[in-house]
Amino acid sequence: MIAAWMLYCVAIAILFVVVGEALERALHLAGRATRWAWVAALVGSYLVPAAAWLRPSAFGALPVPLAQPAVAGLQATGRPNDPQQVRGALPATPSFSLGDLDATLTWAWGLSSAALLLSVGTAALRLAALRREWRGATVDGRGVLVSDNVGPAVAGLWRPRVVLPDWALLLGERERRLMLAHEDEHIRARDAWLLAAAAAGLLLAPWNLALWWQVRRLRLAVEMDCDARVLAHNGDAPAYGELLLRVGQRRARLPLGAPALGEPVSFLGRRIRRMVTSLPRWRWAGATAASIVAAAAIVAACEAPRPVMPSAASDPSAVVEPHRDPYSPDPESLQRLAHRYYPEVFAKPRPGAAVALVFDVTGRVIAHAAGVRTATDDHCLAVVERLVPEFGASRASSSGCAGWSSTRQYACVGGPCPGVSAAKGGNEMFSVVVYWKTLQRGQGSDDVLTESRLDERPVFLSGPSLQYPALLRQAGIQGRVLMRAIIDTTGRAEPASVQVVESPHPGFNQAARNALLQARFRHGLFRGRAVRVLIEFPVTFQTAR
Repeated sequence: MIAAWMLYCVAIAILFVVVGEALERALHLAGRATRWAWVAALVGSYLVPAAAWLRPSAFGALPVPLAQPAVAGLQATGRPNDPQQVRGALPATPSFSLGDLDATLTWAWGLSSAALLLSVGTAALRLAALRREWRGATVDGRGVLVSDNVGPAVAGLWRPRVVLPDWALLLGERERRLMLAHEDEHIRARDAWLLAAAAAGLLLAPWNLALWWQVRRLRLAVEMDCDARVLAHNGDAPAYGELLLRVGQRRARLPLGAPALGEPVSFLGRRIRRMVTSLPRWRWAGATAASIVAAAAIVAACEAPRPVMPSAASDPSAVVEPHRDPYSPDPESLQRLAHRYYPEVFAKPRPGAAVALVFDVTGRVIAHAAGVRTATDDHCLAVVERLVPEFGASRASSSGCAGWSSTRQYACVGGPCPGVSAAKGGNEMFSVVVYWKTLQRGQGSDDVLTESRLDERPVFLSGPSLQYPALLRQAGIQGRVLMRAIIDTTGRAEPASVQVVESPHPGFNQAARNALLQARFRHGLFRGRAVRVLIEFPVTFQTAR
């Protein structure tokens, strides 16, 4: 999923390039500083993906096809008259997917960030070494540093100083005054801090070329804003433009990331055109139109779906009502589900009959079991955790029970319940009590997640040859056994969690259980970490024709 998220981040950054271009146009026509357009673009390029990661429920989802999921299952075939037990073939090796690039991209991401950090650190050390060689001087009553061929620029963050090259001292007084005014404006506006923060942001995603473009445009906007402030105080555009051309021809070396009069030559044309072009009469209409474009691009970025694993197939009948947080099913829904899963329990209820249901945060049934209440069950949650042990360690956001009789209906959320009281020797009020538990939204490493919540679902990797039970093969009995199990963080099924959900014949159950216990999976991932996952795994037994 790293590749998919990288593409998502690039797409969001491209949309915010549009935001930056439109906002810059709007701010220029309104006579305001344009650098804030690119500050907003950079912030949005980081903020929207972060929000999609931390608050996924607020964003749409775009399923990203990955490798063959665990639900592919196993299959065994055999001829009815074959005296030998026929061993089934394993599924084909999963095809290439974006998920296969995760390890490579993780290393590439880390190495590129480290390389960029190293280059910034090396440049900072080089600047410190150069600074020791510069001499202090007073130019037109202003204390500056003079170098051989570095500048004009501002060097330093905490104690910024103007750096002038030797050749700048040979300029006329008017040109030197304009040069010093430009660098003083950079110091006054704290442009060095702004550009340093933008460069630091690149360390988080050096692979995102759209961010590099935004930082480049931020540098240009910083210079244009500085030009506008200088001209507002001095008002000599021709002389200032001539100075820009002269500085550009010198191509003096600049400290890395330092704001400077002598920015790249490619910037000069745009800076000079901005200075000599007057604002049009229709500027407010243009500013409004540009603002609308920027707003539309922001909406598009916020509405862009985040990449997710394809949702696990869900049983529509298991969704009992719209999601609430925390989810609490109503008694009628509980009764309907319990009857659907265990009609025999209601047909001939045993003393203390109980049905346990486990819901995920969306209100989908992810596990169920039937049994009886015992004297050790002191609350609703204890019944669920005993009957459905694979979710015993999973934290619950809510729990409760419901019971019915010919004369009354009872339901509770948390706390003691009539069914528990009956199990301890009281009067049996309800023939069957349904107990339930809803999992919390944020699960720890020991908790069990469902496939629909994962970034990457477990993928079947390998397993034993599946044995077709001889008697069933000879009788021509075939069908699919649907198994349920928890895949741990090592890619193995936890033995205590393996259950048979559906089976065409009890004789298939042990063979299917053995196959699942010996199978190997690629573990599931949630927000970059391996987690325990509840899966449903089909094992098919089919006679050859």
